[in-house]
Amino acid sequence: MRIISPVDHAAEATALLSAGADELYGGYIPQAWQQRFGLLASINQRTFAGAQLDSYAGLCAVVDACKDAGGEFALTLNSPFYSDAQMPLLIDYVSEAVDAGVGSLILADLSLLRILKTQFPELLFHASTLAHLSNSAAIRFYRRQGIGRVILPRHLTLAEMAEIRRQVPDLPCDAFLLVGKCPNTEGLCSFHHSSTDKIWPCEIPYQIEPFIQPASVEAQQAMAVQSGWSMSNRRHGCGLCAIPQLIEAGFDGLKLVGRGAPTARKIANIATAVEFVHLAEKQLDFSTYRKEAIASHQRIFGVSCNENVCYYPELFQDV
Repeated sequence: MRIISPVDHAAEATALLSAGADELYGGYIPQAWQQRFGLLASINQRTFAGAQLDSYAGLCAVVDACKDAGGEFALTLNSPFYSDAQMPLLIDYVSEAVDAGVGSLILADLSLLRILKTQFPELLFHASTLAHLSNSAAIRFYRRQGIGRVILPRHLTLAEMAEIRRQVPDLPCDAFLLVGKCPNTEGLCSFHHSSTDKIWPCEIPYQIEPFIQPASVEAQQAMAVQSGWSMSNRRHGCGLCAIPQLIEAGFDGLKLVGRGAPTARKIANIATAVEFVHLAEKQLDFSTYRKEAIASHQRIFGVSCNENVCYYPELFQDV
């Protein structure tokens, strides 16, 4: 399985690849975009400079590092939608990226996909989790528009993901593995992640009241989970326990979150992913494998597993 890591600085690219990453992803905000739209209308779903390559020269350096190491790089252009006024700048941006040697693009906006597929047919287009492709019919539709690879949304269960792989076996699919767990369905989320302190809206304490009283059992459970995020740390997101099932289901890559994270944190995440892919491939008894995964979570994050930040909470029941 490919290990896919974020990259934010040209200086860290070689270290991430040496640690075991097969592919890096990231982006930068060109000066023309910043002057006209600013960081809050980010070109790639990150509103702080620490989660961006610093320049076009930085992008070129990362692409070259990937090529030298036999790896790949994917450019992030994954906001859920763009305006007509932004399209000319986006096309120029992609044209420059292609000149730099970029061969893959992560996106969500269907109209942008159609435009870029016509103008840059040589690119491999990845459907971001922001595209909200939650079933095989949606994925087949996007494939007809030009998508060649998919990262499945975080909210799907392992069973749903395995069924999608069964229904669409010939399209590469990636799954999330470490950090950045989100409580919401990202493709439908309207929160604005603009805090310079990286405090996300879902982690701020708030109270939820149902429109209809009494609330159903299902609504009460959903409210309890959502409210509980103020006591959770989404940076502890973990899916290590699910690697054997993901391998069996035929997933192609494991995506690590963390644009804007320190280099040391990224390297540690890569090393952990590599370790547990190798461990899963040994086909150990699952209970033995799972004990190793739970112990690793404790070592990495300094806390016990928590259902909120478990990427595949159906495996959480016996923790």
